[in-house]
Amino acid sequence: MNKAIWFRSFLSIVLLFAPQASTLCLAQSTNEYPANSIPTPRPFDPSTNSTNPSAAATQVLNPFLGSVPEERLQPGSRSISLIQGVQLALRSNLGVIDTQLQDTSQRAARQRALSELLPHLYATASQSYALVSTIPSGGRQLALPYIVGPLSYQTVNVELSQNVFDAAATLQLQSATRESQASAMRNLDSRNVVVLAAASAYIAITATESGVRADSAALLSAQTLETLMRDRVDRNVSPQIDFIRAAVAERTTEQRLSLAQIQLAKDKLALTRIVGLSLGQQFTLSTELRYQEAPEEDLDQLLVVARANRDDLKAAARTQDAANSAVKAASARRLPTVSVLADFGGTGITPAHGYNTYDVVGTIRMPLFTGGEIAADVMDARATRARRTAEYRDLDARVEYDVRSAYLDLQGARISVSVASQNLDLAKEGLKEAQDRFDVGLANALELMQAQQAIAEAENNYISSLYAHNLAKLMLIRSTGTAERDLQAYMGGS
Repeated sequence: MNKAIWFRSFLSIVLLFAPQASTLCLAQSTNEYPANSIPTPRPFDPSTNSTNPSAAATQVLNPFLGSVPEERLQPGSRSISLIQGVQLALRSNLGVIDTQLQDTSQRAARQRALSELLPHLYATASQSYALVSTIPSGGRQLALPYIVGPLSYQTVNVELSQNVFDAAATLQLQSATRESQASAMRNLDSRNVVVLAAASAYIAITATESGVRADSAALLSAQTLETLMRDRVDRNVSPQIDFIRAAVAERTTEQRLSLAQIQLAKDKLALTRIVGLSLGQQFTLSTELRYQEAPEEDLDQLLVVARANRDDLKAAARTQDAANSAVKAASARRLPTVSVLADFGGTGITPAHGYNTYDVVGTIRMPLFTGGEIAADVMDARATRARRTAEYRDLDARVEYDVRSAYLDLQGARISVSVASQNLDLAKEGLKEAQDRFDVGLANALELMQAQQAIAEAENNYISSLYAHNLAKLMLIRSTGTAERDLQAYMGGS
């Protein structure tokens, strides 16, 4: 009984100081595997996509990480493939909805600018009652009545106004047209962003699920080893410290599995927010993402594809053209404008007793002095044009940077997957060797536990490398502007 009480006390002390022991192990040589180390979960960042009211003043909401759920909660669990998840996001993602509404507003602005050049036609009808007073002085001597009336007459007319020549309005229409084209291209670009967001959230879940499976297998091995060590200690074959180490390893693996399961649930919540599912909807992933090489493409060819397909770069070019037209429109306000106003109708006491009336006015308007208003508008338009030009040149360089960076990441991820796969094979061979040595008494329990931990580390490394490889492929097709088109070709899936 005293031995059992002493053992439980000692085990509690070991478990209490396990995190400090892990920290010390991390400071050792990198050639050794960290013993019983668990990464501390990162805290939720309240400055990004936070619903905490206290952070509302500083938070930055990303619309592509939100959605407008349209589907009702379905009973049971549903199966979602990678392509289905992306299609759901393209319908419900808040980023796409926002850009579509912005495109609608921009088309309305173009229509407003066009209306300045189109004829305006109005129809009016009025019924008038009048009582007219004559000249008060001298009216009596001339035998004129002081008051004429009351009179009653009706008027029906049609009024037409047309700007015959207005250079500023014409150039403003050209600028609005370019802005509308840029908005349509930004709408197309937002679809590629949504594909990236939905697909990356999808592969994050697959990586977490792989980690859960690996941790579950590691927990089973740790439980088996703990049972073995307990039996050996009871038979006085192994020392008590072997069972303590096995128990600590088993509980650490159980903790790691619990954290991985929680992370899996959070990753699923993140996907539901992006694709527009109900937060309570249960689902499973039907697309199993294995290692698949990206199509072989030359870096120079990728740069050509990116400049031909990046819709945000095309939108920046159209915005630059719109700013140039806006400068010309501001300068054109110094030119004269020609307009025509025509009025035709009928006036009479009754509709049957009316007289046709018409009026045609041509106007030439020339600004002579506006107090510097036109000069200020030109200055402002030129500053905007310079800013748009700088933004376009920066984006052009950023596109090349994105392609080169994604290309390098893909090369590095490919090497990482290869090395991680080899290390996993070696770790499995090492575990088999350690098991054989332990069975014949040439190795102790510590060596066997280190071999099992090496397996766990190698599996986690392979899972992380595979996730990085898939993410690098996604970033590459996003950088070339072909995410929606090439998703299936690059990601595959079975």
